[in-house]
Amino acid sequence: MAQPVRVLFVCLGNICRSPLAEATFRHLVREAGLEQRFHVDSAGTSSYHEGQAPDARAAEIARRHGLALSGRARPITADDIRRVDYAIVMDAENLRDVRRLADGVRRDAEVHLLREF
Repeated sequence: MAQPVRVLFVCLGNICRSPLAEATFRHLVREAGLEQRFHVDSAGTSSYHEGQAPDARAAEIARRHGLALSGRARPITADDIRRVDYAIVMDAENLRDVRRLADGVRRDAEVHLLREF
């Protein structure tokens, strides 16, 4: 079996937008029966909330849509850039920050805004 496609969703603090994107993508992958084909994670461009659970407001939005947020906030690392196939960022500032990190690690990294999809 081929290696799973590694997708990392990235926002600023990794407590709202990227965990919601991660949970949504996991749900879509599960519905399509493709769980074995993807490895999905999320991270933040800052360490402001490192170790914290997802924001209660984000968790409530997820719950209303039948999703569950899990995990703890963590900052993106150079190892993330080396390993992922796609880094999907939430806004232009995240795009700039992740591309800056990627320039020093892996210039060919696939970094995209979520709204591109």
